[in-house]
Amino acid sequence: MFPLNSLESLMQAGHGYQRSMTLFTALRLDLFSALAGGASDSRALARRLPADPRNLSILLNALVAMGLLAKKGAKYRNAKLAGDFLAAGPRSKRSILLHHLDCWPDWAKLEGKIRGGRKRRQEKSDYHENFIRGMEDNSRERAAVVAVRFPLRPGERVLDLGGGPGTYAVEWAKRYPGVEITVFDTRETLKVTRKILEEKGVYRLVRLSEGDFMSDPIAGPFDFVWISQIFHAYSEKDCRAILRKVRRAMAPGGRIAVQEFLLKESKTAPPGPAFFSVHMVAVTDGGRSYSAGEIASMLKAAGFNKIRADKPDPRGVGIVTAQA
Repeated sequence: MFPLNSLESLMQAGHGYQRSMTLFTALRLDLFSALAGGASDSRALARRLPADPRNLSILLNALVAMGLLAKKGAKYRNAKLAGDFLAAGPRSKRSILLHHLDCWPDWAKLEGKIRGGRKRRQEKSDYHENFIRGMEDNSRERAAVVAVRFPLRPGERVLDLGGGPGTYAVEWAKRYPGVEITVFDTRETLKVTRKILEEKGVYRLVRLSEGDFMSDPIAGPFDFVWISQIFHAYSEKDCRAILRKVRRAMAPGGRIAVQEFLLKESKTAPPGPAFFSVHMVAVTDGGRSYSAGEIASMLKAAGFNKIRADKPDPRGVGIVTAQA
């Protein structure tokens, strides 16, 4: 991993806490000791620990992606490394690893120590603005690729649902003049969106519409709907409700594209979406990564047809498309 000599290695360093906390959580549960006696499915293991069966299965799949567990059918077992050093026994390193977890609160104070005890001036929490600007960082290069993949015609009405910084919307607007593009997101988010668009001098290229797509109506009709990296923050039930609402807002024959971190049907790979699924367990109520097959099933249930999935990129980001 070190030295950091590429964008990929840089991002891996930034995401390292997800791997660490996946391991630490398994150790706190003493999960590896529970599997020392043999393979088990997630529901039986959840009863023994105890744990929430849904969330535990997401954690187990991430541990498979790490190489600490193996999965055959519905059952999980310790890989050799985990059996030797993470389960209870004379060679176990569980205690020293949990000591590192105990140090996390002190590491969270590192900035203050470096500043000599002085706090950084901060009028209000930067969390939400950092998040939206971070989404702009992540989507900048991808937006150019997507805009070519989905060409638009003059007069078409486009909805970027939960469009955040508006990166995709602006890229389409630049490439395809005469297209009417709406970014639909919450008031709090669109405050940041306006800042970003004004800084870039592209504020007039797209329309901003305030609302909560879970509770507010979506006015249409739209010829193309783009939903990027939204579903992982919601339960499958909520995702289905979003798609039903979007379907009602679409013009006949309209197109939809859903971009997500896509798991394989095994749910244990690729590593990125598997770890991201654990991240969603930590930061949302009901969110997780989905497979292309699961998203296709949601689209079909909402009344869409001609459903197909593109091959995901090396990070596991893929697109599922359909027609109204």
